[in-house]
Amino acid sequence: SKDLWLTGWTNQSNSTSSSQNIKVETRYNMTIYAVLVLATCTAMIAQFGTVLVVGLRGSKRLFERMWMGLMASPMRFFDTNPIGRILNRCGDDVFQCDLMLPMSMAPILSQTAAAVGKVALSVGTIQWMALVLPPLVFVYVKLGSYFIAPLREVNRIKKVTLSPLLTLVSEGVDGAIVIRAFGLDYQRRFYRLHDVAVENYSAASFASASLNQWFALRVAAISNSIVLVILLGCVVMSSSISAGILGLIVSYGLTIPANLAKLVNLWANLETALIAPERLHEYATLPSEGRRDTPFNLASWPTHGRITYTNVSFRYKPDDPLVLENVSFDVSGGEKIGIVGRTGAGKSSLIMTLFRINDVAAGEIAIDGVDIATIGLKQLRSSLAIIPQNPVLFKGPLRTYMDPFDEFTDDQLWAVLKKVQLTDRIVVSDAKLEQEVDENGENFSVGERQMLCLSRALLHNAKIVMLDEATAAIDHATDKVLQKVIREELKASTVLTIAHRLDTVLDYDRIFVFEQGQLVQNDTPAVLATQQGGIFFDMIAQGGGYAHRFVQL
Repeated sequence: SKDLWLTGWTNQSNSTSSSQNIKVETRYNMTIYAVLVLATCTAMIAQFGTVLVVGLRGSKRLFERMWMGLMASPMRFFDTNPIGRILNRCGDDVFQCDLMLPMSMAPILSQTAAAVGKVALSVGTIQWMALVLPPLVFVYVKLGSYFIAPLREVNRIKKVTLSPLLTLVSEGVDGAIVIRAFGLDYQRRFYRLHDVAVENYSAASFASASLNQWFALRVAAISNSIVLVILLGCVVMSSSISAGILGLIVSYGLTIPANLAKLVNLWANLETALIAPERLHEYATLPSEGRRDTPFNLASWPTHGRITYTNVSFRYKPDDPLVLENVSFDVSGGEKIGIVGRTGAGKSSLIMTLFRINDVAAGEIAIDGVDIATIGLKQLRSSLAIIPQNPVLFKGPLRTYMDPFDEFTDDQLWAVLKKVQLTDRIVVSDAKLEQEVDENGENFSVGERQMLCLSRALLHNAKIVMLDEATAAIDHATDKVLQKVIREELKASTVLTIAHRLDTVLDYDRIFVFEQGQLVQNDTPAVLATQQGGIFFDMIAQGGGYAHRFVQL
């Protein structure tokens, strides 16, 4: 509109150059032109602002849905998907939705409007161009549709090949010490894997760039044809068109190739960015592991810690073989149970069923008479405590690790630290409870990490405590302290211990012996130790040095 007004002003000036009112007309025309320029700038800002605000709002909602989908996904999802793939979705795909998608959409609208306006002005002035331009536009549209399909797939492949590269880099950084420890051959193997991943990603990137260049050359030919038609029309109609309009059409015609070329690049970026919402939506609709909240009131549950398994069978994936089969037992509240068996017998799988990492294939698990399948995962898991073989400590203040929701006083925190004999270790720091815990607790020994995990269980007064081979990586002195705390401070709690060292469970109330996913022995240690030919008897014989313990039992 401002260009048309400027053209009209030019024609008016030529025809009224001798007028006495030229100053008044000039002031009037300049005012109108300034208003039109201001309106154009305001419209462009409003357009870009609207697209950015709406785009960012949609991207935020999509990210929140994706994040909730990830957080509610079962553990097997993270076991079967490489970290690089997840990082790619949370990083590059979110970036595409946040920035590239709105930044491509707004210019596409403005460039399309500019190209359509310029062509419309040319057709309105030189009417016979309406017969020539539609075939060129038709070819442009058909060429674009022919180009978009392979570009979309190539960009999808480009994103897929990026995930293994990110995974390999992440694994290389985390495992650099181990890789170097295995020698030069192992390092060269990682070099080769990295080279292959880089070549795959580079091949997809080169294919994407080649497609864009292929399309750009053909668009240039079409746009130059449009310019040729416009210029020929101007030459033919020069005698019947004013100089201002003629100059405007020529200047517009010369900029059409740039408009169409920019549209190509913007459209290619948009096609790439449009893959990202699809990929984020895929994670937003991941199957959930179960309901988070309990649909009925269980404020004081569990009160005793009784555990009942009734014909429980369990598998990790729907088509996988059973890792637990028809397991049944009843554990009274406060009872101490040792769980033993050879590697792959199903010991850790038993713990996973209690936390509902995966739902059981058959049977029922009840705690204090309540089927855990009816309990929300948040309440179920917060009511249980586990001390794993490799404790995970998050970076931050020690107080935050022990009490992330500020539910306990300093006196309560110091009391449990005293019970696990970590008071002397903590008071040497000037920061006391505010001292920083390094990533993965690197500034604490393995035994101290185990004790910190145990302190959290004591702090929450958990009625059911599980130890998954917690003593396998600690020295005997720390093991002795750990066992003392379990016996003295967890008297009222039910304790399930997957034992790496048999001597840690020989004074427990009962021993569960697992073999190939089945509970094959269930009795007191003294009774099982006398059953010659039994698995527990063989484990005692192979371990050696335990016979004197049964004289005391």
